[in-house]
Amino acid sequence: MKWFYSILILTLSSGYVVGQFGPFKQDYGYVNVREGAHMFYWLFYTTADVENYTDRPLVVWLQGGPGGSSTAIGNFEILGPLDLSLQERNTTWVKNFNVLFVDNPVGTGFSYVDDLKFLTVTNDEIALDFVQLMRGFFNNHPEFNGVPLYIYGQSYGGKMAIDMGIRMNEAEKAGTIGSNLKGIAMGNAWISPVDATLTWGPLLLAAGLVDQEGHDEIQAAAKEAERLFNVGLYYNSTSQWSATQQVVLRRSDNVDFYNILTKRVSRTPIDTLSDAFEFSRQMMIQNAVPEPPSESESEQRLFSNNLSYLMNSLVKPALNIPQHVVWGSQATPVFNYLRTDFMKPVTDGIEKLLNETDIILTKYNGNLDLICDTPGQILWVDRLKWPGAEGYKKAPRHPIWENDKLEGYYKSYGNFRFFWINYAGHSVPRDNPAGTNAFLRDMTSFG
Repeated sequence: MKWFYSILILTLSSGYVVGQFGPFKQDYGYVNVREGAHMFYWLFYTTADVENYTDRPLVVWLQGGPGGSSTAIGNFEILGPLDLSLQERNTTWVKNFNVLFVDNPVGTGFSYVDDLKFLTVTNDEIALDFVQLMRGFFNNHPEFNGVPLYIYGQSYGGKMAIDMGIRMNEAEKAGTIGSNLKGIAMGNAWISPVDATLTWGPLLLAAGLVDQEGHDEIQAAAKEAERLFNVGLYYNSTSQWSATQQVVLRRSDNVDFYNILTKRVSRTPIDTLSDAFEFSRQMMIQNAVPEPPSESESEQRLFSNNLSYLMNSLVKPALNIPQHVVWGSQATPVFNYLRTDFMKPVTDGIEKLLNETDIILTKYNGNLDLICDTPGQILWVDRLKWPGAEGYKKAPRHPIWENDKLEGYYKSYGNFRFFWINYAGHSVPRDNPAGTNAFLRDMTSFG
């Protein structure tokens, strides 16, 4: 318990007073987006050397899942001002932007519903809630009216961001919100789930992580998920998606779905469909492959990697979160209620944004990811119908050089961009901050 007390002392001695967590200028609060539905946001003001913090854009970060917490995973694990050990992060986005972490859909993280019947069941419902959240945010922070707004969504967050962009654009045109949405970024996003699932086998075969027999078994399972989707059995297609993951794990000796080069750990095989779905659901919510417990892990690692402990025991009292709210307690129902919507693509929404708005759409992908692999992203990008489709296909692909190191490639035409990022898996900002700077600068001019 010695390490626990050192964290407690750090918490009390670093300025974590009531209403504040850490030394960074911040604000947070709830917006009642509907009857019985309460959404939580946590804002960190930029530390950039500017006269007014509104001189820099407002960036919204959306985690995946659905059910993954932006205020926890996105904040402490990826790009917030403090890391999991509560040390200042050198690569935090707060250095260049005002960053707004949002726990959505309702029921995620510190967001909550009074009854599970108030959870969302479609991507559009999530988007409508988000618009209400942002209305409440701008009411509380009118200084951000008109400030350039960018939405960055990772994994399922990228899928949610598309319908959010559509609904935000509608609200702006109607004059019912003071936002100034300039761009949407889809990071290793769950845009076209069937395309992603169908490319797992070929990617693993090309990487030497399965043999031909393994590839064929994976493809058979993936094609069954596609068949179920095509006949409208969306709930069943989600179940078959999770079953396909188990085939991948068995045939590859437990490849890491979030980075195919990560060292793997042995696991007890999962045999039932219900257990397979539970495994896949937890993986998506946690933004990591669940690992079996190890008796050899140190006490420090157990504490430092325990987001639930951090959020419920340290963050919750500091931010005056209502006592009855338990961080993450409704995450599983959040995923379950969206199970029928899970495998549906949002490519129609991307086409709508490209055809009807001048909002910049950025697709970036870590090339070592499997769950939302790059080959699967390219398939749906090449099918997009918009005026710049042919121009994009003919556009040259350029290298991304950062500090004399090749970090990836990019291709752009009109208001659409694609960034291939090297040395990165599912979470590009965490795995490759240098490559991340390239697409941040391209969209915002900062980074």
